[in-house]
Parts: sequence; C-alpha cells; structure tokens
Amino acid sequence: MSMRPVTREIWLGDVARAATTLGMTDQAGWERVAALLGLGPGGEPLPVAEPPRDVTDLPPPPTDPGRAGLTGDGEPEPYAEPSGAPRRTVADEESTLLVPVGHRPPRRTGWAVDPLPAPRSTPAAEAGAPSHLPLLAPRSTAAVLHAALARVTPEGDLDVERAADHMARGLPLAEIPRRPLPTLRYGVQILADISASMEPFARDVEDVIEQVRSLVGVAGTRVLRFADCPSRGVGAGPRGTWRPYQPPQHGTRVLLLSGLGRIGPVFDPHRGTEREWREILLRIRQHGCDTVALVPLPERLWPAWWQSRLRVVAWDRGTTVGRVVGGLR
Repeated sequence: MSMRPVTREIWLGDVARAATTLGMTDQAGWERVAALLGLGPGGEPLPVAEPPRDVTDLPPPPTDPGRAGLTGDGEPEPYAEPSGAPRRTVADEESTLLVPVGHRPPRRTGWAVDPLPAPRSTPAAEAGAPSHLPLLAPRSTAAVLHAALARVTPEGDLDVERAADHMARGLPLAEIPRRPLPTLRYGVQILADISASMEPFARDVEDVIEQVRSLVGVAGTRVLRFADCPSRGVGAGPRGTWRPYQPPQHGTRVLLLSGLGRIGPVFDPHRGTEREWREILLRIRQHGCDTVALVPLPERLWPAWWQSRLRVVAWDRGTTVGRVVGGLR
C-alpha cells in the first residue's frame, strides 16, 4: 500500500505546542512529534523546549504596530527563520504521515440448516405467465354454456305418446307432435363488459367468447363490447366506432358477460345504474329476445329484480348443468 506524500504549512511553534500538550520532556519525544508533523525524518536533533525568558530579554516592539513587518517601501519583509531553528528541506515536506495497516477479511459463516429445494418449473412459469384458472370448470364449460344459451323448440323426434293419446280420443292430428329439442341455430349475441369493474375477469370473458363460437359457430355469434351499460354505446372495435345499441332479430339469444352494476368500486361515477339496466333489458325483451347473464357474483348478493327481468347464471366453479337447467325453468 503506497501513500502519497503530503505537504503542509507546519511551523516550529506547532511542534512546540503539540509536544507541550502531549507532555514530551526528552529530545526523542520532540523528534517524534516533529516527524509526525512533517518537519523531518527524525534523525536531526531538535531543541528541547526552554523556559520562557524574562521580559527584559525580549526585543523591543516596533514603533508603529500597523507597519510591523513592512519595508520602507510598504512591501512585506521576507520571512526569516528564527536563529537556531533547523532548515526545512523538500524531503521534510514530502514525509509520509500515514502508516499502512493490514486488512483481514471477515470470517465466513455457514448456514445452520440446508436450503430448501428449488421449485419445479412449469411451462407457464418458464414462459413468464402465471397459470390461468377459469371461473367455470373446464370439463363442463361447454355443457353449461349450451344449457344456458340453447332455445327449446318442438323440433325433436316424434312424440309417440301424444300422438297415440290424440288418436285414442278420436281427435284429429292438426300437427305432428314432436319432442322438445334445445338448439342454437338461432344464433347468439354476446355483450361483453370491458369496464374497470370487469378487468379482473378479462381472460375469462375471452375464454367464454371462444367457447360460444365453437358451440354456435363463428357465423352465428356476434360479439359487441360496451362499458358499464350497453345503453351508452356498443361496438366490435375501438370506442370511437361504438354506436347506440340495437337489439338483435327475433329469437336470438343475448348473452351478457357483466356484473350488471353490482361489482366494482361502490363510488365509481361511471357505474351502471339499476334504471339503465332495467331499460335496456326491457328493450331486448320487446324485440322477442331472451337474455342470459353470466355474472361473477355469488347468488346471495343478487338483487330480487334480476329474476323477473332476465335469466342469471353464476359465473363460478360450482356451477353445473343441473343448476343451470333448474335456474332457467
């Protein structure tokens, strides 16, 4: 470890003050103090402090204190070292004042217990995206959506029992009785809510849209997006292209993917009101269309007026086909 030499303005008075303060009485102590202050390597002897002289031995003071240390021309007099003081050299100015010390690194300490094993990596974790757990059970999503969206029509097989009963009563068969058949051939219109209250369920909304398209077909599925309430505008593209909502043609099933104003921040100023939802649901019914709402809300929090305006399905893992069929009757 190399030290850079330090140059300071040190006087003999500083040496005397430091030695007196430290209580140095021998020449070796004075030389050590002088070496530490940079006034020599310490090999040259220094005078030991002498007792103060009598006032009569001091030189007379200058006649003009304001002009002390000045020449006759007003210039400062050159500095002259006191008689008997050692002459300072360049080597004295560049003496090293610091002594390098050794450095010992801290001792390493080991753990008291073994570390836990590294977690097993999954394909989703390796890709950087967390695994998605849909609200509806994947094994029954298609069946639940089919039961909720299908329209029951008398277009199934021949109802032999009803036909035999008419003939036994001697009644004419004005039409061939058939068994009820659920069908999706009338199409589905999806109204997907993209407001702030539905942001946590954005991936579930897209999953349901893809499931409906696979069941009904791309041609029979129309997807419109809205924010908070369809009466404020809907559209298939950016919000700048949205237009006032128009219900679909007669017989089309309307699927609402929304909280119907019952989820999200309570004090949200853009939250859809009950009055807005009642009006839009009435317009859909007047056009001869039935509405099914898939709501991510427990049944205990459903308002009473939902049951009289639309069919509601709980968007939850516990939803089964039996619960959907029983709730839609």
